Amino acid sequence: VWAIDQLAVEHPDLVTEVLAAGADAREAQQAVAGGARNGEDLLLASARVREAVEAAVRAATTVLGRSGRGTTDQTARRLRITLQAAVSGGARERMALWRGTLDRDLEPTGFGTPDAIEADAPELAQVLAPLRRRTSGQRDRSAPVRSRQESDLVARHAAERAAAEQDKAAERARGVATTKRQHAQRLAEQARAAQDEATAAEQAAEAAETAARAARPVRDR
Repeated sequence: VWAIDQLAVEHPDLVTEVLAAGADAREAQQAVAGGARNGEDLLLASARVREAVEAAVRAATTVLGRSGRGTTDQTARRLRITLQAAVSGGARERMALWRGTLDRDLEPTGFGTPDAIEADAPELAQVLAPLRRRTSGQRDRSAPVRSRQESDLVARHAAERAAAEQDKAAERARGVATTKRQHAQRLAEQARAAQDEATAAEQAAEAAETAARAARPVRDR
């Protein structure tokens, strides 16, 4: 989940592609269920979802590797499942994926019945609109205008997420510094106590030596 959330910061284009493909798949499913289209559009949209998810999985694996965390086939499987589940889940999960705020692994539930499909939040729908391929792989004709809006919006959210990550990193650094300072203080206190004990031991030794010297004449007599 951490690696997927990092994609929202480092590769927002991959995240929006996954979400746009999912939006097309939901729309195609609704159209097929309503008899407005045959299954070809749904097959194409589903294939696009798989391709987008695989690209995101590869990028998330790279993020994990760069952070020093090892990856396995099981890790890639969990990444894939969570991405697919977010896309096919409710509007809340899709928004969390876009914002980089997923906090747990997800399990796929399918796109659900057409009547039960939740619409994306207007803010997210605006970002995805230029990437949608509503009919026969054609994009919205207003894409050039919306693309600029999308770029500004994506850049703003990416900057906000990057700032949040920097805040978290700074907070972690402060925590580490506090812990090290407390450790250093404990060591200093232990050193002072050891110094005091050493001084007391030296004084006791000197007193014992003095007493011994004072006792020698008495024994000699």
